[in-house]
Amino acid sequence: MNKKCLQVFAKAPVKGQVKTRLISDLGEDGAYEVYRQLLEKSLTLATQSNYRTELWCHPSQQHAYFQQAAIDHPLTLNDQYGNDLGERMRFAMQNGLQVNDAVVLIGCDCPVLTEKYIAQTYDALRFVDVVLGPAEDGGFVLIGCKKTHYLMFKNVIWGKSSVLDSTLDSLQQCGLSHRLLPTLWDVDILSDYTRWQSDLN
Repeated sequence: MNKKCLQVFAKAPVKGQVKTRLISDLGEDGAYEVYRQLLEKSLTLATQSNYRTELWCHPSQQHAYFQQAAIDHPLTLNDQYGNDLGERMRFAMQNGLQVNDAVVLIGCDCPVLTEKYIAQTYDALRFVDVVLGPAEDGGFVLIGCKKTHYLMFKNVIWGKSSVLDSTLDSLQQCGLSHRLLPTLWDVDILSDYTRWQSDLN
């Protein structure tokens, strides 16, 4: 497994459209700043690793932040493509596997994600088709694969606490072997943000 790709999924940082569950507590400016910090942290983590990094942008790589990111970091830009998050992730991973042996895809919500955790994902992919990093809220912070299937996210309702379980059910139905990594947590609501800030102090 020599050729490895690390993909970062990101939404354009637009006030009022990111970290919306934090707006009632932190305001649009505060929620925007939280997202911007998490996004920059994720890009720094990815591009300081030893893996070729791709930034998959939504809704378009033409946003000024993404264009500047391609200047500031050693990465390539791509547009997300698909009708929902599952389709967009599958498209990106399939694209990556055309030229790589393994692909790991991360979001920008998990401040405790580390390069060691990502390396564990690639290690596990030597033995299984798909590796997931569970999140405490029932989703996942990371997915790695060396194979995909067009139904691998069938019946997953994104944003719900059933995301991980539904994904595991779909993977089993598709015949894709999987492994779970230790559970991490991400920043979605005020208590998550407070936890993150406490860890920083």
